[in-house]
Amino acid sequence: MSIPGELERARHLALASDETAAKELLLSLMPQIEEADRDDWMMETLAQLGELYLVRTAYDGVREGALRIRACLAVYASILAGTATADVVEKSTFTTTEMRHLIRRYGRRAGFLETGLAAAIGDHEGAAVALAALDDGDDEFADLADEHAYLLIYARIVCAEGLCGDDLHVRSVALWDKVIRHLDSSTGSDELADNLRVLGGIGYARFCIETGRLDEAEPWLRRVEARAAARGWELATARARLERGAASWSAGDRVSTEARMYEAYPVIANYARANDVSRCWLFFGLTRLSAGGLKVADECWEHAERHWRELGKPLHIHRILLQRSWISIFRGRYAEAVEMVTQARACLDSSPRSSWLAYARLDDHLGNIWRAEALADLGFDGAGRPDDDWETAEARYQAGARTTGAEPGTDQHRVAMQKLERAAELKVPASLAVDSVRYSVADAEARAQWATCVSAPLLAGAFAVALEWENTDLVSQLVEYHSARGTFSAEVSDAAALEWSSVSTAAAPITDVDELALVAAGPPITDGTGLTRLGPLPPLRMDPLTGPVLDHYRLLAFERYGQCVTAAESVWETWP
Repeated sequence: MSIPGELERARHLALASDETAAKELLLSLMPQIEEADRDDWMMETLAQLGELYLVRTAYDGVREGALRIRACLAVYASILAGTATADVVEKSTFTTTEMRHLIRRYGRRAGFLETGLAAAIGDHEGAAVALAALDDGDDEFADLADEHAYLLIYARIVCAEGLCGDDLHVRSVALWDKVIRHLDSSTGSDELADNLRVLGGIGYARFCIETGRLDEAEPWLRRVEARAAARGWELATARARLERGAASWSAGDRVSTEARMYEAYPVIANYARANDVSRCWLFFGLTRLSAGGLKVADECWEHAERHWRELGKPLHIHRILLQRSWISIFRGRYAEAVEMVTQARACLDSSPRSSWLAYARLDDHLGNIWRAEALADLGFDGAGRPDDDWETAEARYQAGARTTGAEPGTDQHRVAMQKLERAAELKVPASLAVDSVRYSVADAEARAQWATCVSAPLLAGAFAVALEWENTDLVSQLVEYHSARGTFSAEVSDAAALEWSSVSTAAAPITDVDELALVAAGPPITDGTGLTRLGPLPPLRMDPLTGPVLDHYRLLAFERYGQCVTAAESVWETWP
């Protein structure tokens, strides 16, 4: 087969996710291309290799491919500019038009690699600049229009996935909107068109799952799975099933989650996609834990942690460490759980994409450990014991009647109350800070999703620890806060706020929390329909002899996370 034919075959292998065979084929062609002295073939080879390396997270190879393409194009640019030496000009066999064509085509291919590399390593600002350069709007060569459109959509998918991988979901919305509009309007039926449909469909569906839009994710995944299966693309089919399993877990369907993970995992493991392998192990662990299998769940999460450490993803590592710490909590090994939280905090500290919300959730989880230890001191029958083996720990975890037995006034009771106080110092400020974000969400559905999926679990924990601490005053203050958390009045609509709030829904992973923090701490947001002013309440005072409710915890929320829980207005008195 001719070299152009072999390059086309390598492209076919790559689209089928057989990157190893594609790479070996491309590397085998390079000596022949050098002997033929064809720079266009060599740049095509480097561009395809760069795409393979990008998919397999071999970022040095991506960087090298882009640099070598740029270096070759610089020679042709010098010839066109009249600055090249005579021997360089003599060696060139291309016409002026052909050289311009090469520069335009492979400049874009190099630009795609640079965009994808920046997005993959978390340089999202650099990726945005590279993406803007790739979207040059130049239509000098009509035969390059389809390839340009393909590269542009592919680059947007990569950038959007990179943003979501760093929990910057809000920033990805504009990119996903362009991707989806292209996919909806595309009439192409070749492999490249289907590749975009599959990559875009899987990426967008995952975005929907992570932001609580399960109903929107399901049809995309069904279409992707059917299209990939028709093409014989095993890995793409398995990845679609993985995301359907993730959606099933979010919907509370453990049986479907486990079934789809079992379908997806063998193929994903065979293709050695470390991030997807880790996600399979994460869900395997969740399903095992829900069935009471502490040991198996810990083993699953250990596998997930190892793969994410190999990939060097600090945000993912911090999440799996928090997940694994639950096993230590259930086994009564609280110091071990605290050590995992300490490691998770170090991961957040090392990540340029860490957010106040991630730290708030981490503090809340540290409060969970203090609470669990306090309950053990109170004689909680489901609490594990450090010296129990796995079998005993699992039996205790499954059989506990959730009762306590320590009598008030005993040493155990007194120590437990001190630990619950420490838990409250962590959990209450974190819950107030997270709940304050809802004041920035004008859209009623989006606000409800944030309240249900993000605020509610933390607020429930704050109520629980206050009740177990037997602090009736704190419980009453939380009730007062919970009963009146926002204000409404008729004011002029703010279209920008509406546009922003319509994309601020988030289920488990967070949205663009830096932006959320800025908006939530600012003035009230307006909504053009119905009750139109949404914002935090002024400080509330329930008793003329005391200060505003939750004053101490609101101050901690601001000091730790920069979140203003109440508006800077006069105190409201809530007694008759």
